[in-house]
Amino acid sequence: MVADGREPSIPFGPELRALTDALTTATDAEPEPQRDALVAAAGPLVAERAIGVCATFQMMNRLLDGVGAPVRRSLHPLAAELGFDPAEIPR
Repeated sequence: MVADGREPSIPFGPELRALTDALTTATDAEPEPQRDALVAAAGPLVAERAIGVCATFQMMNRLLDGVGAPVRRSLHPLAAELGFDPAEIPR
């Protein structure tokens, strides 16, 4: 599973994980090497879709943060698992 640090057990999982990490958390470098590795492993269509999914999630997160959308109480345990407390977000 990706969340626990193990490599995903799907075809081209390590390449997919490396690209998503480069696009979402390791943003201090250009993601071309990771993109090229995923293209080589899975093809350009898979890489394009992976980049599109990452971009959509990033856009939605920024939009929701920007408008101050509240986190439903039922999702607070998930928020804690992700490392933040929704009560600490300034609104």
